[in-house]
Parts: sequence; C-alpha cells; structure tokens
Amino acid sequence: MPYDDRSPLTEPAGAARRIHGAMIAFAAGDALGVPWEGRPPESVDAAGVVRLPAPDRGWPRGSTSDDTAQMVLVARCLADTDGRPASMDFLARLADAAPGVRGLGPTTRRALAHFHATGELPAPSAGDLPTNGAAMRIAPVGWAVPPHRQERRRSLCEALSAATHRAPAAVAAACVIAAMASYAVEGAGAADLLDAAAAEARWAGAHYAPMDAVADAARGRWSPPPEGVSLDAVETAAAVVHVIREAQDLVAALPYAVSLGGDTDTVAALVGGVLGARDPEGVAALGWLELVDLGEYPGLGDLAARLAALRETPDAGL
Repeated sequence: MPYDDRSPLTEPAGAARRIHGAMIAFAAGDALGVPWEGRPPESVDAAGVVRLPAPDRGWPRGSTSDDTAQMVLVARCLADTDGRPASMDFLARLADAAPGVRGLGPTTRRALAHFHATGELPAPSAGDLPTNGAAMRIAPVGWAVPPHRQERRRSLCEALSAATHRAPAAVAAACVIAAMASYAVEGAGAADLLDAAAAEARWAGAHYAPMDAVADAARGRWSPPPEGVSLDAVETAAAVVHVIREAQDLVAALPYAVSLGGDTDTVAALVGGVLGARDPEGVAALGWLELVDLGEYPGLGDLAARLAALRETPDAGL
C-alpha cells in the first residue's frame, strides 16, 4: 500500500478484526516484557523470554502491566464518548482504576496525586518529564482514526496525553505511535509504517519537540542504548521503530523488543499494537500466547468493533 495521508483503504469488515488482533498482540508484548523490565540487555535470557517466567515483583505469571490497563482505558474512553474524549474524561477513569493497576509510572503517579489533591489536570511546567506514559497508551487513537484524518488524530493525542503528560516530547512520541497504529490498521507494509513514523516525527518535531532519533531509527541510523531502553518518550518511540525495521513479524519482533532491555514491556507492547493490526493472523502464530493472562480484560472483541465503527463512520466524533 503506498504511503498516502489522503486515502482510507481499510474495508469495513476488516477493521474490527485488525484492531482486535492489535489489542491481543499489545497485551502479549506487555506480558512478554514484564519479567525483564528494568534489566540491561545482557541480563535478558533470549531463550527464556517466550517461556514467560513469573515476574520477580510477585505478579502472577503471564501478567500484564499498566501498559495494557491504560491502553484499554483509552479505547473505552474513545468508544464511550463517541470519539470526543476530553483530557479529564480519561484522567477521571484512570483515577478510578488506578488502585488495581500494576506498575504505574512516575509521571502518571504524580498527575494522579495532583488530581486527588485538587481535582484538576496537571499544569504545564518547565520541569515536566518527557516520559513514555502517553505514548504507551495511545495506540487506540490510531486504531480508531483513519490516516487521512491526521489533524483529528493529533488533536486526540494531545488531549489524551495532557491528562498526565504535558512535556512536548511526550506528546510528540504519542503522535508517532498513533500514526503507525493508524496505518497498520490499513494493512500497511513495514516500509510504509517506517515512512509514516518518519513523516510524523518531522511534523511532531516542528510542533512539539525534536524527534531526530525516531527519524534516524526509521532509516536504520539509530542503535538501541547498551544499558536498555529508558522511560524517555522519544527513545521509546525510536526503539519501537527500530524493532519494526529489524524484525517485521510478531513472532520475531516481540522477543527482539524484549531483548533490548530496559522498559521491555512498553516497547514490546507498542510493537505488538502496531504489528498485530498489520497482520492479525500473525497473532495466532505466537506459540506462547496461551500463557498471557487476559482475564482482566473481557470483551476486547466488542471493544475493537466499537473502535472500528468510529473509524468507519464519516460523521463520528473522529
């Protein structure tokens, strides 16, 4: 499929299936990375990754983290508001869900503490950390918004990021992830996904913060940090693009994402959310998928159908 912002190409019958595959692959990547989160690359057992060992932190084997929890919250927020969520819509839902969410990051915890104390969104500050929590949860925006509606997609990225993350680089990284997710639902090939990431990085770099690392990763000029991928939003987006360039099917890409070390669950989840939409049949090829605990998230197929309906309805809020 040629890279083209003007032409929505997905047929209605396929969008829900692709989005459902993306959700499952996202959760699978999250669970695959959880046992290795925070470790340097040399500490990741390449052969043992797909056995999904129990996490050291005492979580059950096959557990997902805040990555999947927040992704599902965003998807439900989009569906329940007919594609018109405000920042506060998401933050209120997150505050309600937070006691049962595993592994919330530092910027999100700070935003929740502020909300509980004031009832307000976090205000922009020079000290805002450009962490990856907004990018981590934003894939449903791309799944629900077709590529030719890029202004709407970007507006949603900003609104849903602002609930917890106000740093310009955090929003810019979210825009890149959402763009790739949007094109993936169209069945875009790897080269087109990389072009979409590079194009969105150029746009986001001009409007929010420099995204040179993402553009470099799309062109094969970026190397993962030897200490592992950090919580930095731009570095995380670059790592996702790098993995998709180097390993273009789910079976290879998810373990490779974990092998980079660091924030393994987020990188692998985002890779799954992109490649699972591009190739939902590939999800069934994950021989270890039955080890992933999806019991906390019933009804993902119905939720995917609701996002697909938003994507396919010209007069929807999207």
